[in-house]
Amino acid sequence: MQRIIVHDYAGHPFTFELSKELSKKMMVYHIFFANDPGPKSDFNIGKNKNLKLMSVGKHINYDKKSFFLRFFKDIIYGLEVKKKIDKLKPNFIISANCPTFAQQSIITAANQNNAKFIMWIQDFYSIAVEQTLKKKSFFLSFFVGYLFKFFEKRQVKLSNGLIIISQDFKKTLLEWNIKTKKIFFIPNWGNLKKIKIKKLDLVFLKKLKLKKKFRVVYTGTLGLKHNPNLIINMAQKNSDIDFLISAAGSGYDDLKKINHLPKNIKLLSLQPFNVFNKVLNCADVFLAMLNKEASNFSVPSKILNYLCAAKPIILSAPKENLACKTILKAKAGKVFAPNNLKELNSFLTNLKNNKKLKLQMGKNSRKYAEKNFDIKKITNKFEKIFKEIT
Repeated sequence: MQRIIVHDYAGHPFTFELSKELSKKMMVYHIFFANDPGPKSDFNIGKNKNLKLMSVGKHINYDKKSFFLRFFKDIIYGLEVKKKIDKLKPNFIISANCPTFAQQSIITAANQNNAKFIMWIQDFYSIAVEQTLKKKSFFLSFFVGYLFKFFEKRQVKLSNGLIIISQDFKKTLLEWNIKTKKIFFIPNWGNLKKIKIKKLDLVFLKKLKLKKKFRVVYTGTLGLKHNPNLIINMAQKNSDIDFLISAAGSGYDDLKKINHLPKNIKLLSLQPFNVFNKVLNCADVFLAMLNKEASNFSVPSKILNYLCAAKPIILSAPKENLACKTILKAKAGKVFAPNNLKELNSFLTNLKNNKKLKLQMGKNSRKYAEKNFDIKKITNKFEKIFKEIT
């Protein structure tokens, strides 16, 4: 039986779903970073004898705002994953959501152990670093960005295969002289099986001290790529609507520090996946956002779980982003350019007053998810890649 490591630094639910499906035919070792604060899978569901779960880096703590300290600790994390690879000696390694310096150690371990390495590109880390540091110093962003781009280019060239979640990423890879035959397109997906359409849980609402009102829900990471001021503006302009923000990240921390936050905003820490469904069912409308700079290298994957939950979606992001294209294709909501607050708030009011429109967009959401998020079909695509690169 072939052995595969699925390394997902972030520990997302959809990657663990892939591991569970792959374990029907292969021995799968699912590795993730124990201390990443983002959305996590319920790792207790679906384990079997062919699926081993490994959390790494329990002792590694850092603040994402402390860039240089974080890079040093990324190196430590990568070396710990390398030790696992050296011991397990897998046939294949898939690595996703992984910081550049950590990824370097993983690729080195793959080569030393004759494992085929597949880089699952969820975003371009070098572009993210450069654009984040630009806000602090142009010269710093230039030199640090160059260093990260050097390593990221080297890593994609050393990979046996590259999985991209957006066709827009292909342009960057071709500019880096990567051959087309190494690039495979598989969009991310939501947890269709685990996200159930249920009635509003009044007991859960009472526990959170929430009233039965029209509600906008934002859940997931709220960090440097997002704009928490958008939430404040929406709450101020729509005092008759509740806003439930169940999140983690620097943007969420900034909201917690505000003394006079609008009273219709309820802040809730990111909930475990077994409670996630209840949070989604609290919503009448979902909210997602991405700033203009981040649109070049990132796709907000939270909308995929939103689609499963059968509610309309409001997305504030550049229209060329894959998430915008997905929502428009599914007819599951509406997209707005960043800072187009007037039209966004107008549409929210329309959804509140137009129950028929809200229900139809919700039905369209779930229909799209059921058509595109079949885990067996998705896993078959991964298995074809394994055969092709060998």
